[in-house]
Amino acid sequence: MPKYRFEKNAISSKKSLFILAITAVYMKNEQVVSLSQISLPHHDGLPSAAIVSVSRTILNRKSNCDSCETGYCNGNCNSCENKPASVERQPEFFKPENNILAETAFKGGRKILIRNRNYVPAALGDIVVIQAETGIDAGRICAVGCIAEDIAGKRYKGELPDRDILRVATADDIERLNENRRAEIEITTHTRLAAKQYGLDMKIVDAEWQFDRSRLTIFFTSPQRVDFRELVKELVRLYKTRIELRQIPAREEAKRLGGIGPCGLELCCTSFLTEFGQITLDHAKAQLLPGNMSKLSGMCGRLKCCLLYEIDNYVTALKNYPPLDSTVETASGRGRMMKIDIFKDVVTLFLEESHNYLTLTLEEINALRRENKIRLPDA
Repeated sequence: MPKYRFEKNAISSKKSLFILAITAVYMKNEQVVSLSQISLPHHDGLPSAAIVSVSRTILNRKSNCDSCETGYCNGNCNSCENKPASVERQPEFFKPENNILAETAFKGGRKILIRNRNYVPAALGDIVVIQAETGIDAGRICAVGCIAEDIAGKRYKGELPDRDILRVATADDIERLNENRRAEIEITTHTRLAAKQYGLDMKIVDAEWQFDRSRLTIFFTSPQRVDFRELVKELVRLYKTRIELRQIPAREEAKRLGGIGPCGLELCCTSFLTEFGQITLDHAKAQLLPGNMSKLSGMCGRLKCCLLYEIDNYVTALKNYPPLDSTVETASGRGRMMKIDIFKDVVTLFLEESHNYLTLTLEEINALRRENKIRLPDA
């Protein structure tokens, strides 16, 4: 039977923090493979811990592999298992001589794809003035070149944008943009007072001016539908522009406000997440986490988005273990499987006779499986 071990590699981030990355190393010829590629064959008829402990929805879900959608996946993820490696993708919708793509970020993490058909000399990080649905707007370029090309294929499904860059922001444009940001603070405060005056059950989160002040968008959260028609009339009378009140969910609120997560880093939704996946307690159960909602909830009060990040590796690794609560016959007596640690490759047994705990490695568990000394909980 092939053996494998885990190596810990220190990776330095731009914030001078060190994150320990777990890398599975195949001992045969020291070939490095991903955790999802390690599969130990068993012929004893026992179901794996993944089949018993992980819900059917998660087992049948599509992998979170981003490369599958962009066309650069090397075939190592669950969704493209046993498939040949993908060739380099050549998107048909992108022709550099006709369309130059870029992604622009606005306040609150809002991003759109734009074109530079006018060949404005804008670079990554520049503030640019662009076309809007009505009027003009201003944002910062966050992706250009081949990266913007990949984003267009994955996030925007290959649809060409209909907005163009008009110019790189001048000093006057930047001053006007900063003035809008300062005014938004006062607008948010005033709208909160007005909502309270009208007795509306709503929490005003943020306000955002369009660059030319032809539209004012106010974001709020509420547990139910709100009749804010009178509030809109008051705001239109005061600011003399088009007013849009947009109800957002709790996760979107955390994304707009930002903050620091329990890990000590900036919130994922603020820094890099572009869409929110569906997360349930089944994801925590699949990763053998306790059902403590205070530990599993993020700043938004919902389940943490990071529960999705490693779910594929957990599900695949659990396929190599017998299910929890299985009965194991050991030299120290009969025990019951209480815990699985996929990082250390050990399981913890509770011995029925001595009432002690016994730790066995995955190799020892596999040796007992070959001797038919492991039984299902109901056996």
